[in-house]
Parts: sequence; C-alpha cells; structure tokens
Amino acid sequence: MGTPFRPDDILVLPEDAPNAIAHVAGLPNRAVIFCQNQFGLANVGVAGVDRFSSARAPVFITPGRVCAETVRRLYPGAQVEVVQSFADERVFRPREPRRLQIALTPRKRPAEAQIIRNMFRRMHPRHAEIPWSELNEAPEAQVAETFGTSALFLCLSRLEAAPMTPLEAMASGAICAGFRGVGGREHSDASNGFWVEDDDCMAAADALAQAADLVVGGGPALQRMREAGFSTAKAWSYAAFRPMLEEVWTRLAPEARTL
Repeated sequence: MGTPFRPDDILVLPEDAPNAIAHVAGLPNRAVIFCQNQFGLANVGVAGVDRFSSARAPVFITPGRVCAETVRRLYPGAQVEVVQSFADERVFRPREPRRLQIALTPRKRPAEAQIIRNMFRRMHPRHAEIPWSELNEAPEAQVAETFGTSALFLCLSRLEAAPMTPLEAMASGAICAGFRGVGGREHSDASNGFWVEDDDCMAAADALAQAADLVVGGGPALQRMREAGFSTAKAWSYAAFRPMLEEVWTRLAPEARTL
C-alpha cells in the first residue's frame, strides 16, 4: 500500500499514464503532467487529462518549446512550462583518440539505419570502409566513450520532444547528420550538422557523406561546425537546465523551497 497523499501534495504524473492521470483528476490535489513527449500525450495521455474539470486543470511541464507548442494546441489556455532536458556535460565530452567512425543508436529506426548504411556504402564508395559503431541498449558510460571517440554521428531521431542523442554527440565533438525527429528542429540547424527531412533515407545517406567529407578534409570548416555543436550542447547542458528547473518550481510551489 502506498503512502497516502496529503491535501497540500502536488502530484506529478507522466503523460503516458492515462489511468493514473484519470485517478488524480478525481482528487483535490494540484496536478502537474510531466509531458516528456507530445506524441505520447496525444496518443494515450489525453484520455486521462480530459477527466480534469476546467476549474482544476493540470499544469504541464515539457522538455522543450516544440513539445510545449503542441501541448498548448491540444489544451488551449493550459499553463505550460518549459524545463529543457539536458545533455550532461559531466558525462559527454571529447575523448582521445578520435577515430573516423560512425556512431549511431538505431533503436527507434532499425530499418532506416540499415537502409542508410547500404545506401551510404554504395552511393559514396569513397567512404565505404568507414566503420560503424551501433549502440543498442548500451550503458551511458559506453555511449559517452563511443560518442567521444567517434568523428561522426548518424542521427535517427523519431517522434521526439527534444532528442538528446544528437546533443550528446555534439557535446562529444562528433559531426552530426540525419533526422531531427520533429523536436530536434529546436536545436539543430545548418551550423551544427547536416540535417534532412525525416524518413528521407537517401538524403540522410548523402548528408552523412557530406559530414564524412568535412571530417576527412579537416580545417576551419570542420572546426566551425564542431564549435557550433559545442555551443548548442552548452545551451542544453545540465548547467543550463538546473536554473530553469528551480525557477519553474519556485513559481509553482514556493512553499516547498528549501535552502
């Protein structure tokens, strides 16, 4: 049996737990929906959120502006806060020796990963011998080591609120290419990677080849893109996240703040 809620407790729930959200809708407590993914909210979360009366609608906390914009359209008038997720600079950083290899995390797009790999090797034979390092359910330390020593990262984001793997790759000094996964539009542009429309595998293979050309060529252009990646990752770092978190919760629950 769980600890009973006190009347002044603020209950925080994930967007993909409609039964729990529906249960809390019937309680007098203040509720906060931590919307980690706007698509999860639209898929299953709305069934619970719709149980709240307009008089005591929940507050939403989202990990980025793209996600927040969707929540505001789903629930016009709702209080929606943004507390950016973060690529942990205490873990993800450049490492030596850096190798000419392609890191990727294909869990959300295994078919696309194989398609792009085959297209890349055949359409860009000059890069056919570059090794690939697939990370499937790897622990964070292994991911950080691989990102930090890999020159290239193939981004396979899909239906994301604010994808972290490209930011972690940027923080590690890898040159990124691939899909932005919707939410990645917030932090990816032509200065920090070679980005293409989601699902366009041939364009992704071509973008990865452009990234490889940049790495092989070296020089000021490579350094500029690396620096742009570092700058982007810094804006999405733990150091940037912490004051956002404190500011939002100080407004939501000033009575709960402790020194």
